[in-house]
Amino acid sequence: MPRKTRKRRSGEKFDSYVEHPRYGNRPNLTGLNPIPDTSAEVFLRWLSPEETRIPNTAIPADLSRQSPATVPVTHYFDVGRKCRDCGRPFIFFAEEQKYWYEVLGFPLESDCVRCFQCRKFQQGVALKRDRYEELFRVAERTADENLEMAECCLSLIEASVFTTKQMQRIRMLLNASEPHLTFANKAIFEELRARLGALEAGPES
Repeated sequence: MPRKTRKRRSGEKFDSYVEHPRYGNRPNLTGLNPIPDTSAEVFLRWLSPEETRIPNTAIPADLSRQSPATVPVTHYFDVGRKCRDCGRPFIFFAEEQKYWYEVLGFPLESDCVRCFQCRKFQQGVALKRDRYEELFRVAERTADENLEMAECCLSLIEASVFTTKQMQRIRMLLNASEPHLTFANKAIFEELRARLGALEAGPES
C-alpha cells in the first residue's frame, strides 16, 4: 500500500470531529512525544490521559506562566474529547491548552468538556441572559429595549434556559412596544411575533 494512502486513511477517524475555526479537526503533528520519568507524568496523564492523548502532537509548556499547581504540566498534547452537550468528538488542541493555561490563566484543574461550537453557543446564551437581566432592571424601557428584551427571552426559551411560562412576558413586551414602533423596528417586531407564534404552536409547527 502506498505511503500516501496510509497517511490519508490514518486521518479518516477525524472526519466526524467538530471543526475548530482556528485549528481545524485534524491533529497538529509536531513530532514531539515525550515520556517524562518524573512525577510530572502523573499530572500530565490526568490532563491528557494516555488513552485520549494523540501521539506526536506535544508542545512544551512554559511553567513560569502556569497557575501555581502541586505538580506542573511540562507538555501539552492534542487530546480527543467527546462533547458533553452534543455528544460529538472533538480535539482539545495543545495550542489551545497553552492559551488556556498560560495566557488566560485558567487553573490546570480546569478541563474542556464542550466542543468549540457548543462553547460559543453557551457563551451566547450567557450574554443573552445577562442582557435580559440588565433590561429587566430598567424602570422605563423604550420600544427598542422592549423588543431586545423580548428577543433575549425568546432565545433563552429556545435554549431551554427559560420555561415556556415566559412566553406571556414576551407577549406583554411586544404589546408594550407595538404603539411605539418605527419603520426601523417594525420588521424586528414582526419577526419576534412570528417566532413567538411558532413557539406557542409547538414542535409540530
